[in-house]
Amino acid sequence: MDLAIQSIWPQHSGPYCGLATGLAAVNFTDHTQGFSMRFTSRSAQITVATANQSAGKSHWGYAKPTNVVAGITNIAPDFGTDPRSIAYMTMHYAPAKTYFHDYIYRWQFSNATQPAFTAQVKQAMTNVARALETWHEPVNVTINGGLHSVLVTGINSLTDPATTYPAQITSVIYRDPMAAPSISRFEVDVATWAGGHFSTPAGVYSLWSLYYGDQFKVGDGKNTSDPEPTVGTYRPTSSHPVHWYRGFTWIQRDSHSGYPSPDYSFTSTDAVMTSP
Repeated sequence: MDLAIQSIWPQHSGPYCGLATGLAAVNFTDHTQGFSMRFTSRSAQITVATANQSAGKSHWGYAKPTNVVAGITNIAPDFGTDPRSIAYMTMHYAPAKTYFHDYIYRWQFSNATQPAFTAQVKQAMTNVARALETWHEPVNVTINGGLHSVLVTGINSLTDPATTYPAQITSVIYRDPMAAPSISRFEVDVATWAGGHFSTPAGVYSLWSLYYGDQFKVGDGKNTSDPEPTVGTYRPTSSHPVHWYRGFTWIQRDSHSGYPSPDYSFTSTDAVMTSP
């Protein structure tokens, strides 16, 4: 991870976190597959942002207005990159036949009745842990209600996430693109990950104390910088009123070669999403 980020972090001023984490994930994959790392300077963040102005739109077009960071890769008119655009840039620049998709956890995918909020966080983090165990690659996780992206690089657990759900997770390790490479590693206990109020050099983080799209506490105000999709299959409808909202989302490596486009999202139960 140190090698993957040392030349390209910290993120540029502004909403470049999704770009910075996406590029670092590509570098990590390049290195572990025996290729030279594609991105070697912080200017790569600007280069990719510019390239995304003219490439990468989804099957359904792109959300308007576009922005200088994600360009036309967004399916939602985000201030920065939406999760689909992070999935796009990661898959686009990673080695051939290396697949990444956006994954979404909502409690309804795994439960008949709504668990306590902390239990939901532990279930979703168990899915992230399974991705780490399977691929031995960082997972690009959206935090702070959608306002920020980090790379989760490790999870400590008293039980094996591959065989227990939820696992008895005790702490989460992540890298933050807001910090210089030498100080970007943070480890938080699971109660803090689910409860927020974590102080970092870049400010106080909510982590996963907020669903995607929430601004304050769960259900209390919306983060208008990170709206739902406005184009395509995942645009909410009256019968399916949310996509990313009311849950958690992350971008991970997978083996879904039958879905070679990053347009597709998957549920935390590994089912392709055909509606919001």
